[in-house]
Amino acid sequence: MTELTDKIYYADKNILEIIESEFELIDRKSWYRLYRNKTDKSYWRLDEWDKYQEQFFVNLESTEKWSEFNDKTLRIELLKKSRGLSDEKCIWKDCEKNALNKIVYCENHAYNEMGIRK
Repeated sequence: MTELTDKIYYADKNILEIIESEFELIDRKSWYRLYRNKTDKSYWRLDEWDKYQEQFFVNLESTEKWSEFNDKTLRIELLKKSRGLSDEKCIWKDCEKNALNKIVYCENHAYNEMGIRK
């Protein structure tokens, strides 16, 4: 059993293998799939695969309105965590935050304005 300790993950090959072996598909709705962990019975949402989008695997607090859960804040934090911060400031006008590594924008402007997901 693999313990997933974060609230959100990029659905890379490793995560997809964990889903296949340790989760059961419960429902499909809109652009999402709802899974339940076979061991701890936690619920997770996976984005449907799309060649133009990143897939995310998100831990849900509840199954109520699960397909409407807003995970934007989690996605932005994952972007920040995966890229890390540089010592440079974001170049967006009037932004004082540090830019992400290897790009010139902070996590908020990278995600919201530039559409960067990973």
